[in-house]
Amino acid sequence: GAAVMGQRLYLALALRNRLASLRNRNVRDGAVMVVENATGDVLGYLGNDGQGTTARYVDGTMARRQAGSILKPFLYALAFDLRLLTPASLVDDSPLEMPAPGGVYRPRNYDDHFNGLVSARQALASSLNVPAVRTLNLVGIDAFLALLRGMGFSSLESADYYGPSLALGSADITLGELVDAYRALANAGLYQPSRLTPDEQRSAPVQVLSPEAAFLVADILSDRE
Repeated sequence: GAAVMGQRLYLALALRNRLASLRNRNVRDGAVMVVENATGDVLGYLGNDGQGTTARYVDGTMARRQAGSILKPFLYALAFDLRLLTPASLVDDSPLEMPAPGGVYRPRNYDDHFNGLVSARQALASSLNVPAVRTLNLVGIDAFLALLRGMGFSSLESADYYGPSLALGSADITLGELVDAYRALANAGLYQPSRLTPDEQRSAPVQVLSPEAAFLVADILSDRE
């Protein structure tokens, strides 16, 4: 009805405005998925803006894209859960070389600078790459993959396929999977797939992270400092 059409128009305008603000960064496409955290009900869904998109028939909520830094919060949450780190723990942000298939892996930060010893809180909040790789080395690639699979990321390869680059988001994921994983942070570590229509049966929630780890990561991500 009119309410649905109004919602679609609102989402389309919001997406187009966001894309316009990012045009100078060569961003041309986007999608929107709005989900109620507590229930998992999808309240809004837009696969692309339908106008200026470069892929008119691609649903951006289901298309797989390389994750990048957006998986780092789950890596640190796992390290907190395993009591390998706390937000105050110091992690070394200095040049690092690691053996990798085909050569040597040398992660660098986005700004191409190193900061020496930093807290885990600062490393996550600043999305530093080298500390993330060191944290993955602490928790283990298999353990991190197990957590991601438990949070609904369904198309992950083996640990050998990724190596240390998994810390920096070399896995291909969907927006829908990502939304549900971040809902677990909002819901005290409980993972439950979202549902697109009211007649879909809800899956039972699964505790994938401790409430304490979920709280710590959410606190770091919400810190404006």
